[in-house]
Amino acid sequence: MPPPQLPPPQKPGVIALRPLGFGDLLDGTFAVIRLAPIPTLLNAVLAQLLPALTAVLLLAALAPRVEVGVEVGPGLPLPPGLLQELEEAWPGYALGLAIYLLVQLVAGVLVIGPSTVAAMRATLGQRTGWGQALALSARAMPRLAAWNLLIAAALSVVAVLAVAGTVLATQQLGLAVALGLLLLCCLPLAVLYVWLAIKLCFAPTEMVARSLGLGASMASSWRLVRGSWWRILGILLVFGIILALLSGLATQILGVLSGQFITGAAETPLTVGASVVIQAVVGALSMVLGQIMLTLLHVDARIRHERLDVVLHAESVRGPAHPIPGHAARRTEPPA
Repeated sequence: MPPPQLPPPQKPGVIALRPLGFGDLLDGTFAVIRLAPIPTLLNAVLAQLLPALTAVLLLAALAPRVEVGVEVGPGLPLPPGLLQELEEAWPGYALGLAIYLLVQLVAGVLVIGPSTVAAMRATLGQRTGWGQALALSARAMPRLAAWNLLIAAALSVVAVLAVAGTVLATQQLGLAVALGLLLLCCLPLAVLYVWLAIKLCFAPTEMVARSLGLGASMASSWRLVRGSWWRILGILLVFGIILALLSGLATQILGVLSGQFITGAAETPLTVGASVVIQAVVGALSMVLGQIMLTLLHVDARIRHERLDVVLHAESVRGPAHPIPGHAARRTEPPA
């Protein structure tokens, strides 16, 4: 007798309810965009326009403080009053930079939350409205902002220590030796950064998909990545290359459609506006596709570690208990 044929895995939405391969993840990522374009792509474009327009407004406000046509270089005397003007202007530049970074933080949170909600709901084929995506991710947004601030603070501490160590080493050993030591220290720090980034890559998704706190989401991500670190790194690297190619292609296409390439164009208000819009669209495309891929990769990890496929199949039959599928799923390790 021929062996019994197993039924094909259920596919109530953009992915089949089984462990996913790279092709499944890639196809599911673009399927989420097709199913919910407004809370994903359009939302990301509008969110990325915020820091871009903020930068333009800040430059327009601060640019008059800098005298145009001043030549500064080796052997040239400093124009009279230049140092005093810079000393008077630096608080404005610092405030402008702080405002820009704050707006950039808000824009990132506005992209991650709704796109994660839309991707999770798409696993069961559920369409998501813009307001619904914002509402379901609203509680997680303060935690997402805290997560981004934590990462920024950690990187800032490392940067300050690196600069201070380089200055001290320069005074004691010379510039060449100090730079050599800095490079030697940067290599293990870069390896540590990549290792931690992969181990904690699911933390923002866990904050939205399961409403976990900062510490709980980090612990859950650490557990979900266990045994799959190299696989996740490889998938994200390959997808990053695909995103880079798509971003370059989109930049050129949008540049042609706007009537000119961005590089070498005359600086007019229309050109600046077109450049801002193009960069926002390209940045939004990369960011939202990356977050959707990460969300589906998170679903795959939960299928492998927690049998989330069983939970999602049950919810597809009787309806989810929460607007976000798998939100209330308990941690249950699959049998060995």
